[in-house]
Amino acid sequence: MKNKAIGLLLALVMAGMLTGCGGEETVHTSAQSAESEESADSIEEETEEGAEEETEEAAEDIENGNDGTDSAAEERTNATVAQMEIDEATKNELTAELLKEQKMDTSIMENTRATRGCTFTLPDTFEESEDVPGMYVTKRYPIDASTIYYVALDQDVSLQLMTEETFKAQAEANFRQAYDEDIEVIIDSFERIQIEGYPAFRILCHYQVGEVEITQLEYAINADKSYVITYSQTSDYDRMEEYEASAETIRLEY
Repeated sequence: MKNKAIGLLLALVMAGMLTGCGGEETVHTSAQSAESEESADSIEEETEEGAEEETEEAAEDIENGNDGTDSAAEERTNATVAQMEIDEATKNELTAELLKEQKMDTSIMENTRATRGCTFTLPDTFEESEDVPGMYVTKRYPIDASTIYYVALDQDVSLQLMTEETFKAQAEANFRQAYDEDIEVIIDSFERIQIEGYPAFRILCHYQVGEVEITQLEYAINADKSYVITYSQTSDYDRMEEYEASAETIRLEY
């Protein structure tokens, strides 16, 4: 049960960073950022409402015997798609402005090269998990509950706005929602780095779950996709030297 809980908490922290700090919820880094992002939210809401109206009209055409191939239906569909594309472009433009205002790395807006994945060298004592895709466990698992977890997600340029405070807050909120208890996440270091020319984060943190202390070393690369590698260990084992050596081998595939 202890090892199962550790695995679940690991996944929650990772998901919280990506969806909470750079995804669906807004990141406010200053009063100016909040005002600009409120405008972005307003634009997004208007676009979603317009898209819903267009979808309803298309459905009415079908109910009335129109197969959706007439020019009017096609025009509405094209207009909806164009509107969604404009909204995404506006979102990216606002993100770029916020990054400049906060003097953060704006290279995410300039990198357009397509990547196929991310590679790194596993420590000798790790092998692929049979139960969880993207997770690697020790050959002595679950006695040694150390894990390495890799995931690739769609790009979200606003992830670059993540701060130490938003990462900590979202991780703790996820724990509270999932386990109905307060788990304090202590950030040991939060660094903005680059990996192969792409903006990235290196985050070292730890937290206590019952009698078990968990330490995580996380690398998040913000390329045309978001690549995240999370190294995790309990207080029973110290694999940080192995993890650091593995992290030095992180490379993107093209």
